[in-house]
Amino acid sequence: MIERFDMPELKDSFIGAWVMPEPIIDSIWDYWQSEKDKRFKGEVASGKPELKKSTDLEISAYDETPIWLNYRKQLQLCLDDYFVQHESANDVAKFNIYRDYLIQFYKKGEGFFPWHSENPGTIKTCDRSLVFMTYCNNVPNGGTHFKNQKLTTPAIKGLTLIWPPWWTHAHKGQISEEHEKMIVTGWYSYENIFRNILKNDYI
Repeated sequence: MIERFDMPELKDSFIGAWVMPEPIIDSIWDYWQSEKDKRFKGEVASGKPELKKSTDLEISAYDETPIWLNYRKQLQLCLDDYFVQHESANDVAKFNIYRDYLIQFYKKGEGFFPWHSENPGTIKTCDRSLVFMTYCNNVPNGGTHFKNQKLTTPAIKGLTLIWPPWWTHAHKGQISEEHEKMIVTGWYSYENIFRNILKNDYI
């Protein structure tokens, strides 16, 4: 059983929050340090570099090395508990992690600057059913603002969030001028929509 994160403001927000074990997060940091040659400049779908500044590292959705198997097992525990809290999530079409996900590293002053949602209705995003994100270090005033919920989640090492990708959950990161920040983030995709996108070469 994974530990829920106690934050009263999350009630009725459809944002789930849990804390992953510290060794899981430490292993992600070790991976980040060992794969310097695979890092690349972060970008957004619109192609506008001024919207986001980060250094990213892509993780295959089918990576079965121990570090990512362990992370995915913990993430599945989070998702299972999300279903417990929101039973109607069980009534939608089948979804899973089919797209590669990312480690995103933000230097001081970097971030994803504008308000945004993860599924704005474009061909390349329409398969996204839920978002997941794990903070990999403690960053004072470095969490995530959720506009319509009027709340800010803190950047606490291991804190993992799952939330809907729609405009209802527009968000943006707090920008820290004093601290670096690292997260792991990606999406659960509806299988039928993802396969159709793949078949038509929209990815």
